[in-house]
Amino acid sequence: AACSGRSGGEGPQRPLSGLRRQDFPMIRREAALLLALFAADGLARNPPRSQGNGWRMAHHSFDRTLTYDDTLGDWLASAATMALRDRVQLLPSVPNRYGLLWSKKAIDTKHFEVRFTMSATDNGENKGTFKDGAVAFWLTPDNFATKYDEQAIVTHRSKDWYTGLEAAGLTLLSNRPRFEGLAVVFMTSPRQTVAGLWSDGSVAINSVGELADKALPEHRRDLDWMTAGTQVRVEVHPDGSIIGSVMTLDVQKHLAGSLWGWAADGVTSSFMLSFQADGKVFRDNKNVGTWSMATGSKVNVNIDEAAYVLRFEGSHRAVSEDQGGRQGPALLYGGKDVGAPASDWQVVFRLPPKTFPAHSQAFMGFSGFTGTKSYIEVDLHRLSSKNFDQKTIGEDGSDVLEESIEDWMKVLEEEKRYVSQATQAEAVVRLTSLLSKHVDRFDKAGQKIQSDLGNMEVTLDNIGNDIGNYLAAAQAFSFDSNGFEVEEVRGHLAGIRSVLAKNKNVHDHKISVVHQTIKELKAAGGSGMSTENRLKVEGVHHQASVLEQHASRGSTQTNVLLFVIVLSVAGLGMLFLSRMRYYEKKHYI
Repeated sequence: AACSGRSGGEGPQRPLSGLRRQDFPMIRREAALLLALFAADGLARNPPRSQGNGWRMAHHSFDRTLTYDDTLGDWLASAATMALRDRVQLLPSVPNRYGLLWSKKAIDTKHFEVRFTMSATDNGENKGTFKDGAVAFWLTPDNFATKYDEQAIVTHRSKDWYTGLEAAGLTLLSNRPRFEGLAVVFMTSPRQTVAGLWSDGSVAINSVGELADKALPEHRRDLDWMTAGTQVRVEVHPDGSIIGSVMTLDVQKHLAGSLWGWAADGVTSSFMLSFQADGKVFRDNKNVGTWSMATGSKVNVNIDEAAYVLRFEGSHRAVSEDQGGRQGPALLYGGKDVGAPASDWQVVFRLPPKTFPAHSQAFMGFSGFTGTKSYIEVDLHRLSSKNFDQKTIGEDGSDVLEESIEDWMKVLEEEKRYVSQATQAEAVVRLTSLLSKHVDRFDKAGQKIQSDLGNMEVTLDNIGNDIGNYLAAAQAFSFDSNGFEVEEVRGHLAGIRSVLAKNKNVHDHKISVVHQTIKELKAAGGSGMSTENRLKVEGVHHQASVLEQHASRGSTQTNVLLFVIVLSVAGLGMLFLSRMRYYEKKHYI
């Protein structure tokens, strides 16, 4: 069958942070991947009590936005989708626009969770207008990014994006009607609805409405998902079951008039804060700050002249951002972290075991359409992908561990069997060796980058010199007389002579300083110097003499060259004068 209806389980999260060189995002991803390897081994020997021990898959996650020095290269963004400074804009506030964002790398695990936060709005400008905008999240075994040809769509003879999509066979929200995998669709017509569907690709689905109709009634819910921070969670379990949940918390209504504990360490409340509907914050009946809403389920809080941005993880807790990987302050509802209430997450669909193929990778993506005459503006603020499989990293790590990834997995697999102290010591030695090789490889890569930058600087200097020469030649050439202007050439020669004279003075000054230093060294410490140091000083003196001779020779050569140039210019002038006299005689005759 093309569509199925289902059941499953759940799971939260716990991120792993980076290790070294915080200024290099690539190095942070290396460290996170290494930690994931060790975590996988530790989890195998100490099974977790819950799913909270998973680790974040860096290539399939981002906070706020994507940048060139982070994981932007792991994603395909097309149509109107673009990474902005503080968010990833999936759909703009313009009618009849498409958006598309697909991961280029596969998720290679059978037990994982994808959670993302998006905001959606029509800015109140589409009242009374027919709405047909929609957004979709996709999870498919097909590598969409490798088959997508943006150039063919852009250069289609119709010059129309949708017609180009039709020619490419991408008529279902920029995807193929016979797609294989999971589709979670967020619709605006006839009312705001969320639906989940698994398709095996045997039946074509030609529209968003048809997709929703094919979803079973228990896999479709009417939800007002167009909020300032809707959170979506998709869980894939080892038995192949899939669960999709949505949280549409109205942060402003929830925060106004409520009492929260301020946990400076993120765990224990230090004092209580009262958030007023007028945007003021009180502590012990005293106004200590303000608060205001931000997009993406976030709130701006100013307390005691310190500013914080906190992201809600549910109705019970909000955590601080921008803490450089450290545990930052948190808001705890009622002063205690009692966990997320079950009512926060509304389960939209449960797909039964064996829905997700047992031996298949998964590629995730987002796509959407703003609407024909109206529009919906949709932004992605956070994407977190967690792996809970104890036996795999969960994503391709070859860009970090390169050819040594098999060695890492082999050592970690063998480490489980080490029982004696001697074999454990051997394992430590092998792990240390792998870590050393890993560090050496990236140190060499850093040195090569530094060398390439130096070569690039030299090349740019050469290009600058060449441009200066061409510019001087162009300024000296007269197109009216089809020859060089004598006065311009003479001016450039005077400039060259001035530069050479200045450089000679600088060199003479430096040589005199070196001579003076050598004399002072001989007078002050020559008697107490060792033979080796005395030889070094004499060597410096000899090099200074050689340098002086070279400078003298260079000065002589420069003067000779200048004299030759002057003679050449004079000869050219004589030739020009002779030619002019010839034309004058011919004219008079």
